[in-house]
Amino acid sequence: MLCGPVLSFKDQQRHIHKRDAQVQMGLLDIFNKNKIKRPTIKGAGATLYPDKIVIETVDRIKDLYGVVSTNVTLLDSKVGSDVLGRTLRHHLEQSRDDLKKTIDTEGRYNDYLKAVGFKNRKEQYKNALHLIIHQDGDRISVAPTINGGPTGKNRGFGNTKDEPMTVDISITDEELGNTLRLGWSKCVCNYA
Repeated sequence: MLCGPVLSFKDQQRHIHKRDAQVQMGLLDIFNKNKIKRPTIKGAGATLYPDKIVIETVDRIKDLYGVVSTNVTLLDSKVGSDVLGRTLRHHLEQSRDDLKKTIDTEGRYNDYLKAVGFKNRKEQYKNALHLIIHQDGDRISVAPTINGGPTGKNRGFGNTKDEPMTVDISITDEELGNTLRLGWSKCVCNYA
């Protein structure tokens, strides 16, 4: 006894072809689901000096590390928190994560120094409180650093023992600016 309509040979072939296409698409879906699509991580830096604030866009070399760009904004150190937060959001939005590994990172760094108005690394590190900032999805993390200066075994801006502060992107510009100010209060400067 048959259950369902009797199909002609042509209809059976179409049905089999359609089923095979669905199975193939199902297999493609399985393989595509197993591929982990990494979210775009946006980067920026915010450095407080006695007389100014430097907010910079940080681009990423694909699947590797961040490199500073010449996309910078110089603000007065007493700027309002709302302007500070709005400026940071602008730089996070400008961040790219598709640079090629062959990029000249030293050349980019020298161009950055010129864009900010520094003659050398010493000027960049002098009295600097630096924050490393990432946006991943709907979260922004703000990590204070230890300023080890431009030379020596502890040179650069290193991590503190504190966990990064994490906030939701929906906070106001003023709240984001206040988060940066709190982050600077947790930074350590060993190069004055």
